[in-house]
Amino acid sequence: MTISSGELAGGLGFVAIGEGAPLVLFPGLTRAEGMAVDSPEREGGRYRGLARVTGRTVFVVRRPREIAAGTSMAQLAAMHAAALASRFGEPVDLMGVSTGGAIALQLAVDHPGVVRKLVVAGAASWLGEVGRRRLRRYGELVSQGKSGASVLASVLAGPLLRWPAAALIWLSWRRERHIDPSNMLAVIDAECGFDVTHRLDAIRAATLVIAGERDRAFSRELFEATAAGIRGAQLVLYPRRGHIGAMFDPRFGRDVAAFLRD
Repeated sequence: MTISSGELAGGLGFVAIGEGAPLVLFPGLTRAEGMAVDSPEREGGRYRGLARVTGRTVFVVRRPREIAAGTSMAQLAAMHAAALASRFGEPVDLMGVSTGGAIALQLAVDHPGVVRKLVVAGAASWLGEVGRRRLRRYGELVSQGKSGASVLASVLAGPLLRWPAAALIWLSWRRERHIDPSNMLAVIDAECGFDVTHRLDAIRAATLVIAGERDRAFSRELFEATAAGIRGAQLVLYPRRGHIGAMFDPRFGRDVAAFLRD
């Protein structure tokens, strides 16, 4: 399977995996926000299955190289919209995962002509009050030079797996603590201020909201409200799946592929 990398207008790096019509993917939050793609094979390998089951070229688009403190979600979405319009010149199918889903929703609201179909995976029209508090606390810990592992584990894992998850997150932080977290902190601030709940009716694209019923970053009610606010949107919730587990469910790729084909 072909894997390549490059950069879009505005300094947004990308990895392209597969062959076929483009499916643009905005990934979740990482400490490496805005960094250049140093290993296309390693990063692209995570998305081989999605490219295979959808028959698409999956363009995994990173955030801009430099994100100033105080950048809003609307500004981030505008940067992404300009980059996609410059690269593709026509509406594209867009998939956003977690934080990438928030950017995708903001983009679809503010720049509807850029999006043909929209997949929102593990994200909603806002974080909810509990989600905002957790994300703010995580950002505070990271800004203090800490891992924030306990906060992040409480979102990503259930009670039985919370401590092992926290240990893995801490080990990952140890490997990546040399990376400047400024871009990630700017994205966290933008997501904490993000809320398009009352503007969802501006989305023109056919939309799929897909997530796990046991997601600890967003409540089921937030997923349901997001789908209900977008005209004709489909909602798929997987029982016994969490924030990350939903994307690893064997039905996930098939459901996305079916939505894109319809």
